[in-house]
Amino acid sequence: MSHPHPHPQTEADRQAVVREFELERMILFSDAVFAIAITLMAIDIRWPEIPENKAGIDLYQLLRPTIVEFAIFIISFFFIGRLWAAHLKLFRLLSTYDKGLINLNLVLLFFVVIFPFTASGMLGHFRSWFVLPFFLYFGNIAAVFVIHFLICRYILRVRPDLSIHGHKEEKTYLYIRARLIATGVTIALVVMVLVSVIFPGNTRYLTWSFALFPLMIARTNIKSRKFKPKTTTQ
Repeated sequence: MSHPHPHPQTEADRQAVVREFELERMILFSDAVFAIAITLMAIDIRWPEIPENKAGIDLYQLLRPTIVEFAIFIISFFFIGRLWAAHLKLFRLLSTYDKGLINLNLVLLFFVVIFPFTASGMLGHFRSWFVLPFFLYFGNIAAVFVIHFLICRYILRVRPDLSIHGHKEEKTYLYIRARLIATGVTIALVVMVLVSVIFPGNTRYLTWSFALFPLMIARTNIKSRKFKPKTTTQ
């Protein structure tokens, strides 16, 4: 009794299987980079040296660097997590890929993987007269969301043949959402630059301007909600 052959029977089928495997590799590689970036930031968090004698020790001042490190980790985890979720929802709509998509995705992963570097600059190198680490970090945040929008635009507008057929409402929602976030974080970064120019050396104003980043993302959630299809989850 003969059994059906488990492998593709035609060359086109074989190529489709190979293509699907290669696409899966690209997605798994991307997931690994996201995971490594978050892990490296967590590894950088260090407990201070705790003296045996607590007499005359200001516990808050002693733990302050660790508290700051952990706060920056939480902020970075939030942004990287949001980006990974958006990346996952977009790439699950892919049926194939091309060189242009690979290149854009590599640019995105470059800015993801340097998060630990830009975050570390905020810890020990930020001064009122040296705000470069501040702009590198928040510029990093803006860059990943802008590039994610460019990937979204490439898949859904420039090369729609790369994605699976149908899912029009979900594609529209992902595109609009990515565009709104990219616009929002870019505006936030521009405001930060203007604050540093208008109020040079004022780290308080510059620090408060950071709040624009989560506020812009929250605004995106509200504004893009009307485009969200009922079958799409957050």
